Amino acid sequence: MAEKPPNGLLQEEPPTAEEDQATEDTGSESTLEHMDEKAAPAPQPPQHQSEWPTSTTATPTLHVADGSDTPRTTEFFEQHLPTANRARTDSQSTAATAATTATKPSTRSSLVFVVTALETIAASKDARRTKKLGEATAQALAAIKQEGDPSQINPEILFEPLQLASEANTVSVSITALDCIGKLISYSYFSVPAEPQADNTDAAPLIERAIDTICDCFQGEATHPDVQLQIVKSLLAAILNDKIVVHGAGLLKAVRLTYNIFLLSKSAANQQVAQGALTQMVGTVFERVKARLTVKEARINLSRGSLNEKGDSEESMREDIEGVTPNPDGSEVNGHEHEEEHVDPEVDEPSDKPVDKHTGPKITLQSFENNMSFNDDRIQDNAPTLVTKIKGKPGSRHVSSQDPSSNTHPESQSTEEEEEDEIFIKDAYLVFRAMCRLSTKSLSVDHALDVRSQGMRSKLLSLHVIHTILHNNIAVFVSPYATIRSSSGDEPTTFVQAIKQYLCLSLSRNGSSSVTKVFEVTCEIFWEMLKYLRVMLKKEVEVFLKEIYLAILDKRAAPAFQKQYILTVFGRLAADPRALVEVYLNYDCDRTALDNMYQRVVEHLSKISSTPVSVTPMQQQAYQEHREKQSRQSDWQARGMMPPSLSTASMNASHETEHAYPAEYAMKHESLEALVEILRSLVNWSQQAMADSAKTANFESKSSVDELRVSMEARSFAESPNPGADSGTVTPIAEDDYSQLEKAKQRKTALTNAVRQFNYKPKRGIKTLIKDGFIRSDSPEDIARFFHQNERLDRAALGEYLGEGEPENIAIMHAFVDQMDFTKTRFVDALRTFLQSFRLPGEAQKIDRFMLKFAERYITGNPNAYANADTAYVLSYSVIMLNVDQHSAKIKGARMTPEDFIKNNRGINDNADLPDDYIRGIYDDIARNEIVLNTEQEAAANKGIIAPQQSTGLAAGIGQALIGGGRDLQREAFVQASEQMANKTEQLYKQLLRAQRKTTAALPVSKFIPASSTKHVGPMFEVTWMPFLTALSGQAQDHNIEIVRLCLEGIKLAIRISCLFDLDNPRQAFVSFLARFTNLYNLSEMKVKNVEALKALIAVAHTEGNLLRESWRDVLTCISQLDRFQLISTGIDERAIPDVLKAQMQPVKTQQPRGNLNVPNNRRRQPSHGGIYYQADVAEESRSTDMIRSVDRIFTNTANLSGEAIVDFVKALTQVSWQEIQSSGQSDSPRTYSLQKLVEISGYNMTRVRFEWTNIWQILGAHFNEVGCHTNTNVVYFALNSLRQLSMKFMEIEELPGFKFQKDFLKPFEHIINNTSVVSVKDMVLRCLIQMIQARGENIRSGWKTMFGVFTVAAKEPYEGIVNLAFDNVTQVYNTRFGVVISQGAFADLIVCLTEFSKNYKFQKKSLQAIELLKSSVPKMLRTPECSLSKEAEKGSSIPKQPTRQTQEEQFWFPVLFAFHDVLMTGEDLEVRSRALNYLFDTLISYGRDFPQDFWDMLWRQLLYPIFMVLKSNSEMSKVLNHEDLSVWLSTTMIQALRNMIKLFTHFFDSLECMLDRFLELLALCICQENDTLARIGSNCLQQLILQNVQKFQTQHWSQIVKAFVKLFQQTEATALFAAATSGSSPNTPANGTRSTPSAHEPTTDGPPGELSLQTPVEEPSQENALGINGLSSQRRPSLITADTSVPISADQRMPSPLPKRQTQDLEDYRPENQDLQQPPIVVTAARRRFFNQIITKCVLQLLMIETVQELFTNDLVYEKIPSGELLRLMAVLKKSYHFAKRFNADRDLRTRLFREGFMKQPPNLLKQESGSAAVYVSILFRMYHDKSTDRAASRADTETALIPLCEDIIASYIELDEETQQRNIVTWRPVVVNVLDGYVGFPPGEFEKHVEVFAPLVVGLLGTEMAPDVQRSVQALVMRIFETHLGTDRVQLMTPAAASPRGSVSSPMVTRRASRAGR
Repeated sequence: MAEKPPNGLLQEEPPTAEEDQATEDTGSESTLEHMDEKAAPAPQPPQHQSEWPTSTTATPTLHVADGSDTPRTTEFFEQHLPTANRARTDSQSTAATAATTATKPSTRSSLVFVVTALETIAASKDARRTKKLGEATAQALAAIKQEGDPSQINPEILFEPLQLASEANTVSVSITALDCIGKLISYSYFSVPAEPQADNTDAAPLIERAIDTICDCFQGEATHPDVQLQIVKSLLAAILNDKIVVHGAGLLKAVRLTYNIFLLSKSAANQQVAQGALTQMVGTVFERVKARLTVKEARINLSRGSLNEKGDSEESMREDIEGVTPNPDGSEVNGHEHEEEHVDPEVDEPSDKPVDKHTGPKITLQSFENNMSFNDDRIQDNAPTLVTKIKGKPGSRHVSSQDPSSNTHPESQSTEEEEEDEIFIKDAYLVFRAMCRLSTKSLSVDHALDVRSQGMRSKLLSLHVIHTILHNNIAVFVSPYATIRSSSGDEPTTFVQAIKQYLCLSLSRNGSSSVTKVFEVTCEIFWEMLKYLRVMLKKEVEVFLKEIYLAILDKRAAPAFQKQYILTVFGRLAADPRALVEVYLNYDCDRTALDNMYQRVVEHLSKISSTPVSVTPMQQQAYQEHREKQSRQSDWQARGMMPPSLSTASMNASHETEHAYPAEYAMKHESLEALVEILRSLVNWSQQAMADSAKTANFESKSSVDELRVSMEARSFAESPNPGADSGTVTPIAEDDYSQLEKAKQRKTALTNAVRQFNYKPKRGIKTLIKDGFIRSDSPEDIARFFHQNERLDRAALGEYLGEGEPENIAIMHAFVDQMDFTKTRFVDALRTFLQSFRLPGEAQKIDRFMLKFAERYITGNPNAYANADTAYVLSYSVIMLNVDQHSAKIKGARMTPEDFIKNNRGINDNADLPDDYIRGIYDDIARNEIVLNTEQEAAANKGIIAPQQSTGLAAGIGQALIGGGRDLQREAFVQASEQMANKTEQLYKQLLRAQRKTTAALPVSKFIPASSTKHVGPMFEVTWMPFLTALSGQAQDHNIEIVRLCLEGIKLAIRISCLFDLDNPRQAFVSFLARFTNLYNLSEMKVKNVEALKALIAVAHTEGNLLRESWRDVLTCISQLDRFQLISTGIDERAIPDVLKAQMQPVKTQQPRGNLNVPNNRRRQPSHGGIYYQADVAEESRSTDMIRSVDRIFTNTANLSGEAIVDFVKALTQVSWQEIQSSGQSDSPRTYSLQKLVEISGYNMTRVRFEWTNIWQILGAHFNEVGCHTNTNVVYFALNSLRQLSMKFMEIEELPGFKFQKDFLKPFEHIINNTSVVSVKDMVLRCLIQMIQARGENIRSGWKTMFGVFTVAAKEPYEGIVNLAFDNVTQVYNTRFGVVISQGAFADLIVCLTEFSKNYKFQKKSLQAIELLKSSVPKMLRTPECSLSKEAEKGSSIPKQPTRQTQEEQFWFPVLFAFHDVLMTGEDLEVRSRALNYLFDTLISYGRDFPQDFWDMLWRQLLYPIFMVLKSNSEMSKVLNHEDLSVWLSTTMIQALRNMIKLFTHFFDSLECMLDRFLELLALCICQENDTLARIGSNCLQQLILQNVQKFQTQHWSQIVKAFVKLFQQTEATALFAAATSGSSPNTPANGTRSTPSAHEPTTDGPPGELSLQTPVEEPSQENALGINGLSSQRRPSLITADTSVPISADQRMPSPLPKRQTQDLEDYRPENQDLQQPPIVVTAARRRFFNQIITKCVLQLLMIETVQELFTNDLVYEKIPSGELLRLMAVLKKSYHFAKRFNADRDLRTRLFREGFMKQPPNLLKQESGSAAVYVSILFRMYHDKSTDRAASRADTETALIPLCEDIIASYIELDEETQQRNIVTWRPVVVNVLDGYVGFPPGEFEKHVEVFAPLVVGLLGTEMAPDVQRSVQALVMRIFETHLGTDRVQLMTPAAASPRGSVSSPMVTRRASRAGR
């Protein structure tokens, strides 16, 4: 190789145009400094633009404006050396770094080696040959001799001979000189300026010349290896010297030369040494910065602690930048640890404030170049070589000695310190930048392919140095104190922001490299970024993840080594909980992020882990061995101290060694480990909060912080960035607000789902997007904007949607195109852009619409392009056709040529042609580069279907180079893809930087969210649990037990997370997978791994018991199956032990009839020979003591479960138990394993608080209910026995009053006896209870209620044994424990029990005993001290009473009375019933005097009135009366009860008088019955009621009585008569005035009680007795009218029912109002006959009422007591009745029609009613009139007014009767007329005369009739009286009265009414 110019290796290639451009850009684009772009300095001369400046003999010093211009004292130089003769060009910088300490250096003593070296040189041939060298050497030796100490002489004298000697040709001399110079530098000898030299005032500093001298010795690769070695040693000595520090150009020169020696040296050893030296030099530079930062931090903290520091520039600068609050404790904390801890009390929570807000419009990889975040054009590589002295302790002493009160100028001092700090930081910056630039250099093809080539080694070394720097000195990057200015006046920028652009560029260029070594080291650098710098480089990390690392995993063709290394990085990420959570928070929860990074990582890992790989056991073994070997040897990545040797000797081209196993297998295994590690980290993170909360809140104390940190991480410097509030990051820090982030994540997920919906069904998707607010409104512009902004929309779906022909779709498409800008764009480029935004649909019409719009838009932007839009339209179509023709695989035959294309486009420009060249250009463009969607192209490339587009750049060259030896097409394709990736990443990164620069203040800032909350783990797991499950469940099937264990660990962790965050679906999925994986349902297939799964499941049950919820069922099913397996493996026939899971697979419904629950036989006989084969070791393991113990522990530990968890556990266990029982069918030995366990755990948990126990028992009780009713009696016996044992145990616990646990506990006994049909089971239930009463009788409290409940059920049984057993026990309890029963509030239950015995129809003897027992319970109760009614109640009892809210009466009297009532109403035995009736009223009469009013009221409503409810309606009758003959009930019970009621009322009149109206109503109810007997008894009882209490009635009572009569008359008035004939018109007036519907319980007194009175017997009355009033003869009576009635009753005439639901309401009522319808021929249907009968019944009842009034009110006592007003009210009713009858009788036409229609056998009339009512009316009114008592006298006028007109009417009507035809009427009316006449005759004189004018004409009329003797006599007497008063005639003897005819009497029975002749 030709000799290189000195130090010039890297200058041989002139900078490319691209790099020139890059540097110019860096100069002009500044983010932080807000510099005017025009003010940027001109580019430096070319040598400064190359990576290393060319070295000349003396580096020219530049004025770098770094410090302030104030001169500094330089007191640290030796005092005797003059200081003013130095050139001042760089004085500021030099002074700035040298002016801080006054200590005298002691470095120049005993420089003996100098003499030795000089003597060696003097003795050499070169000294003799070169005169100058000889002289200089001699002069130096002489000077030393003279001084005696080399350290006292002028350094220049010493330096000159050494410099000359270093240039000597003899290697040994050169080496000696170099060695000496190196040592002198080490001893800080060249630290001072030279003596003044007259000739050269601008001489470079001595140290710089010394370094130059060393460097000049290297003459390229020709230099002797030993010299090379010595050069490296000397330079290393110079740089490592800690007393005098070399900065600037000197430092860079040393670094550069060492780098070049590494590259150029032929000696592998020297290369190795140079590499080591370089690493050490760079490390030292950064170590010094770290040390400075520590001091600076301490200094700032100290200054914060003082009070008058407000003016401190550092403080205010920091305040401005970060807005931080100073650390209150003012403590001094070291270095980077402080940065993690000093501000924020949340130890693990990095928090940060923005320095520079960076916002994110979309970033892509294109944004990474030519955009500087930091303008460093003034920080040049040839900055002067400066020298500073490190001041270890003195510096800090100096700082701490500042006294805040006395220090008036702290600024000057700290500014000096800061300037000096900056010099150190600048060094670090320059070195780092140089390395980054070196790493980004493009390589020539041959270099790229050869790992040993200089270019490749240079790239690798620079990358390794970058990695080492990041790995060892991350504090410099994250420290907020590491700041740098680009010039003196600028704001400081944090170090990480300054180097970011270079670091990212380096990564983007090398990140996807196809060279293994390059790829590995860039991966490591990326890991350092991800781990420590993710806060500052949030967006950058995202770009790399998305565009490089995830993209590689997506690519099928990507080489395995890349994927494997990425997996390694992901594995590390997986192990860092904080990093994981922060990746999730900052990318998955951020809508602006490129992707859900955390989710994608997990999905990729899962995908790789689930990929099937065929691998042999040998290969697995090989992999295991490789892993073990790897874990033993630590690699450079792990150590991070020294990079691997990059010497040519150690580099081997083919790094990829062939392993003895498939790479896919290793990847599969690693991804699985990473997934499990992620789960582990998530669990750690979620539990760390619990640890935090458990710790004390003293976060200031260092120890607790350290403990926590140590527990989280192994390294002292926390593994993750934990920036304090000061870290100078460009990404602002946001709070970790869980709810906000959760909302953000949900919002993002909603958007993803909506987009997915759009991609599937666009219209629906759009609706969702608008509804959820992702699109602002439904305006086309907003929708189009969304389409442009959202890249996740499927382009094909978008094309289809925009192409639709609907008006709204077209509007949206137009808006979509209008938002594109094609101004100044070439046509084809515009078309490409247009077609990239969606996929063109296939239909011609749709394409047409698109192209029309495109053409219009293109011409709008480029009006001069074509003649008009038509041209653009046609051309666009033409181009699309061309694209298809050139690139579609479907096109067969010849493709289009350029000429064809030109021909096709002739005349399209408004009939002119476009230029041929233009058209040809378009043709070439399309032919060369297909118009295709990038997304589709990428997807195809990822799948490896097509190679990505041919690149014309480097990749193509590489491809060519590879052709030489057999092309590896796949590799070639991937190299090309890598290059593309790198380009894309770079572009994205450039865009990102540009975006950050432009939008600093525009858009909302994308903040970094440091993780602190543990709640995120839930949502994190929720979005990824399915990939986890897929991977873990797939890999668990592996045969390698270690892998299986790893999977099981992962599953356990997943279950832990699901449980901690209560995620139902994942928990159930993982637990049920684990349960299935035990293989317990398939014992023959069960292997060791399945046993491992079983152990894991049991472990989960132990650890997560409190949180397993429904998943307990899976666990307990497995335990049940395990028990089965254990039994089978001990030799029991498996057919005898049914399989729960197989039964489960059968769709058995719990609600089926119990009979068919057994498992079908074929199910159980599957293994037809010899049972199941299983592995012996597995069976052994399943029976092992450990297994049995761990299962038992699950049950014993239930006592420690939480209240909720125990309920879940019990619920699950009952379900499994039921399955076992179901699967057992009718087996003699059913499976009851779980049932036994239920009993066990009940025992363990019985001592729980009652609140929890109640919840448990609700489930257990229900289960026992179900099991106890199973068809298999073996199961039932077991259940009952278990229940009895439990109850016995439970009864031991004393129950306090007021609780009802015992009652609930014993409920299953009641349920079982109630629902079982097996007598032996019923018997067992009873015996269980009897045993309990005997054993625990003293402890039974609320349990008595349930016990009586059980006996009650037994009492109804038809089995004598059961009934007797129960009755005997109840009797025994009654006799021995009556007091306890009362005190426990179970008296009522005892009574109910006895009631049921009384009603047992089958065993009369027992029922009579029971009713007697009931009767005797009253006196017994009154004697028992526990009863509050008893005389001895005060004595009380030892047993505490149950509290009650009932009154004494309700508690004691009511149950007994109700018992009698119940027997009376529902008993079937007549004897028992009549006793019950008697006992009921006897008890009431005997003890009722003390009952309070409201209790009577209750008795009336609930006991007394309901006896008569049967009268109210059919439904009631059929409900209650199930005895065979209703008449028996009516004639016995009913009548007796009615009489008893009257007796009761009379007996307790004072208590019951307020209920008079209720009694009257009841009687009215009876009277209105169709049953004549009932009606008469009702009427009789009404009379009795009035007569027996007539003396006690007051005025208000009489008012009620009269009101009742008025109502009765209203109800019995047969108004329907007038509507009964079909031809008659229906009267529209309501028959009875107003209608009302009284309530069922208390019939009101206002309205009529309704149509209950209108029911007729089923059997037709015999025709002879047309009104058929002859008792009811049928048990059930039909309703009033059935649907077939042909005569409707108008709505008004239907009487309202007092029941809420009327019998008649089911009728359709659709008849029109208009009655003029054609009448059908009349047929008397059954319904019509019933209707007629009801009318007739009413007429009969009205007569009965008239009769009753007559009988009652002619009774002297009654007459005397009733007030006149009331009596007159009653008379008005009679008068109304009279007028009604008269009106009907007068309507001959109506009567005839009724007759014709079959109403009666003869024409009907109401003669009896008419005459009867008139007679009673007249007789009573006359009596009143003649009555002299005060009350009557007072109302005489009223009486008279009522009387006279009617009398007149009666006589006038009588006179008109026709003697021929109306003989019967005459006979009927005669006595009435006699009464009237006699009554009038008896009037006193005055009144008599007043009415003579009325009566005289009537007498004359009478005289004209044929008078019977009695009428004659009366007329005679009247005439006599008239004559007497008016004419004064004397009285004459009147004729004697004849015997009264039988019809004359009004009181004759009115049963039959036959008209003697038709009509009047």
